[in-house]
Amino acid sequence: MNLQIQTQSLSTHFPLPPFPPKPKFLQAKPKPSFKLWSSLSTVSVPPTKTSHKPFPAEVSRTIMELSSIGTLSTLAQDGWPLGVGVRFAVDAEGTPVLCLPQPSPDNRSTLHLQLDQCGLRTPQCTIQGSLTKPADATILRWFDSVWKKRFGESADVDNLYTVDVQRVLQMEDLNEDGVWVTSSDYKNANPDPLRNSAEEIVNEINTNNREDVHRFCNVYVDLDFQVKANGNKA
Repeated sequence: MNLQIQTQSLSTHFPLPPFPPKPKFLQAKPKPSFKLWSSLSTVSVPPTKTSHKPFPAEVSRTIMELSSIGTLSTLAQDGWPLGVGVRFAVDAEGTPVLCLPQPSPDNRSTLHLQLDQCGLRTPQCTIQGSLTKPADATILRWFDSVWKKRFGESADVDNLYTVDVQRVLQMEDLNEDGVWVTSSDYKNANPDPLRNSAEEIVNEINTNNREDVHRFCNVYVDLDFQVKANGNKA
């Protein structure tokens, strides 16, 4: 017996009810999602310390302004170096002006001087340059006025010489390494504006502000001073 299976669509016999239409809703467009990644790194930066220490060129100019006697070294006729004490003045650019009766035929020279001051340090500078004889009479009179301003007397213009500064060796103290200063830096530097009254200011502070000096030592130097009301150390 042959069985034949026929399939018929159910929709022909059992009609399905129509699906109700889907309600239309206004749907907001989904916002794109972002993942924010941040990397924060902190660097510990030490506070910068502002140094008010003068530059070597300024120290050299100050030494030259406060001094009037130095050691001039040249090569003698026999070829040996010879150093003699000389007086000198300086013009607005720090050029040394000397009065020399018998200069060396070799114009290469050094002018060395050190600043004697209260305290334990002895700053000094050595100028390397060439001895020059100004030929212009106007310039000679100008240097004579510079000399008179420093020493209160006129110089013999025939014996006036200058040192053409080529470079300067500045040393903070004896037996310490020096710093070379170029000629342009030396001429463009300004000397300490308080150079003529610095010692008086220090003496006044030490005399009238002794308690403050001790407090500064306690705070900044950690010397552990004991200060009494009368300003003496306990």
